[in-house]
Amino acid sequence: MPNTPVSYPEAGGTKSADLAPEISIDYVNRFTTGVRRLQRLLGLSDLMPVADGGTVKTYKYTTDIKDGNVAEGEYIPLSKVSRTLDQTHAINLRKWRRNTSAEAIQSKGRDRAINGTDAKFVSGVQGPDKADLLSAITGTTKTAPAGAGLQATLASMWGALNTIFEDYDGFGDIDDGAVSPFVFFVNPTDVAKYLGTATVTTQSAFGMGYLKDFLGLGTTFTSAKVTAGSVFGTAARNVVVAYTPANGSGLSQTFGLTWDATGLMGMTHSVVTTNATIDTLLMGGMKVFPEISDAVLKGTISQGVAPWRSWSA
Repeated sequence: MPNTPVSYPEAGGTKSADLAPEISIDYVNRFTTGVRRLQRLLGLSDLMPVADGGTVKTYKYTTDIKDGNVAEGEYIPLSKVSRTLDQTHAINLRKWRRNTSAEAIQSKGRDRAINGTDAKFVSGVQGPDKADLLSAITGTTKTAPAGAGLQATLASMWGALNTIFEDYDGFGDIDDGAVSPFVFFVNPTDVAKYLGTATVTTQSAFGMGYLKDFLGLGTTFTSAKVTAGSVFGTAARNVVVAYTPANGSGLSQTFGLTWDATGLMGMTHSVVTTNATIDTLLMGGMKVFPEISDAVLKGTISQGVAPWRSWSA
């Protein structure tokens, strides 16, 4: 128990009135399934494990390559490659706890009282990681030419991204074309305005909706966190998923955590006899960020009428 005085019931505890019918599932796998789906969409071969408290550093490279056409016996000028620190990301273990009362279990049953609300608990834990990604993406200061309408803006960005990544290895064709090389982030209202009454199929990954190969340009994620009228894009493989394994350093054995093969997230339940409740403990740490920060672009949807929609019957 904590050293500071605690009054019961604790604020935030789940009571019987808070519960609604849910289906009991394996919540650790549910969390990692969303991350794995994001991984497949980005064409990432693997995630990046980092020791607790460790940091991930990314660097920028600048080159000054001289002309190699040098006459016989003449001075050969030096070419130069410089590396400077770009980003530093700390990957720390995070810990979350929720609590379920005996009355809730008695009233609704163990599966609904504990497992059902664990579903919402795990889903909410994913929020900060998604916020990290969107903050890093939408914080860019580099821009692509504006376009008249969503399609023109995305097309303009697609062209600019091709130019940026033309000389980078490993960011182009992914899985022989099975995965789009670029990803875009837009506000769902902008997609709705463009589509009008058209019917499209949206899917979900990592708590965000997405349209696969939207307009033939790339996977497009939709989020209300993206300002309406703005579009952001980068190469799919420019997005890095780093995490602190919850199954390392004796952590899982000490706390009796259940985890999946990746160790992305660990969970355990324990009985609190002093107030007849069940604690749910969740541990994990993850950071999602662009590897090359200045290879993320922002586009603006102008208010003009797109040329392919300017005609009238």
